[in-house]
Amino acid sequence: MSQKKKILRILEEHGLITTKMVTENGLSRRILSQLEDQKLISRIERGIYAMNSECVDRYFLLQYRFPQGVFSHETALHLLDHLDQEPQQLHMTFPVGFNSLRAKNAEIQPIISKDVTVGIRPVSRSGGTTIHVYEIERTLLDLLKPKYTADKEQFFAALKHYLCSDQKDIPKLLNYARLFNLESKIQPYLEVLL
Repeated sequence: MSQKKKILRILEEHGLITTKMVTENGLSRRILSQLEDQKLISRIERGIYAMNSECVDRYFLLQYRFPQGVFSHETALHLLDHLDQEPQQLHMTFPVGFNSLRAKNAEIQPIISKDVTVGIRPVSRSGGTTIHVYEIERTLLDLLKPKYTADKEQFFAALKHYLCSDQKDIPKLLNYARLFNLESKIQPYLEVLL
């Protein structure tokens, strides 16, 4: 099978291809330019190509552009199916020292945290892509942090949904609460809802 056919097959399977995927498969990145010149693929942004640019996952593009970021807060609630509608503002958490201007220019509300690696879980998206999202327990507690002003109705609805689900893990929630020093904030909600 030719390199062009291999790249087109990857594109059909995933809906997009990155230069990293091309090199990982031992293929020449030059083929991407040839396919683009032949109008068989479109360049979405630097290093990302697709057959149909309308089908590209916005969340994957942001994760690709900001690999050190983790989807958090209301965005994580949505991605984890604890919030019905897509949030008006996308949130990502970044490590201390990250230049947040780039994220703001991409219409992301950046949250800076020293604990950015705690509670990350991969979430599979359509087309075989994966993004990084905080676990629901971490997300619920992030919404209670004093530096962040969350919509209390959304938080309450998400917490209620979580506590009614088969996936709830109260010990994990309480461990995160201890870690982030938020036990006194989450306890009243748990007393009311449990």
